[in-house]
Amino acid sequence: MRVIQLQRSPKTYTCRSYLLLGDWNQIDAVNTLIDPGTDGYIMDEIDTIYTGCGKVPVEQVLLTHNHFDHAASAELFKRKYNATVYGWVPGPGVDVLLKDNQVIKAGDDYLDVLHTPGHSSDSVAFYCQSHKLLFSGDTQLRIRTAGGKYTREYVNTLITLAHKDIELVYPGHDDPFNHDVRAIILETLQNVRNSEII
Repeated sequence: MRVIQLQRSPKTYTCRSYLLLGDWNQIDAVNTLIDPGTDGYIMDEIDTIYTGCGKVPVEQVLLTHNHFDHAASAELFKRKYNATVYGWVPGPGVDVLLKDNQVIKAGDDYLDVLHTPGHSSDSVAFYCQSHKLLFSGDTQLRIRTAGGKYTREYVNTLITLAHKDIELVYPGHDDPFNHDVRAIILETLQNVRNSEII
């Protein structure tokens, strides 16, 4: 599976979008976009990428959650590419509702759907076991100090992620990182547990 981090619009508040392709653009690979963003800015870049002979550049769109900066342009991708849109909750453009622990083919590999409430009740992350990578959306993995208020559901999210073998994280807004991932999650879990749980 190849992961292409697409460029963000310099004029619009939006998320990071990731295009997932098969290693060799095989005919049975499923070209997948994670979080289309606020507008159609990334469409021009997608159209310059070779995504396979005779293949639709974006066959499916996976939403990490339904906030506008991640999901607002989903309808545009449905109209242009006839893409199927997956989300945890109903929303504009959503065709199929995701389920916890569901497995979805993306590129030439598979992603596990992990319900990760915390940032929002409909947050999900996508985990590729074979590549040990996680698309975390806006699920906060790095909290450096105790303090503040966090939900019990967020504590459970961190416990779930701490039990996964993750070596590379593709966040919803920050740069990808591949160092001390489990240690970072465990530190965050400790700091959250030492804060107010509501």
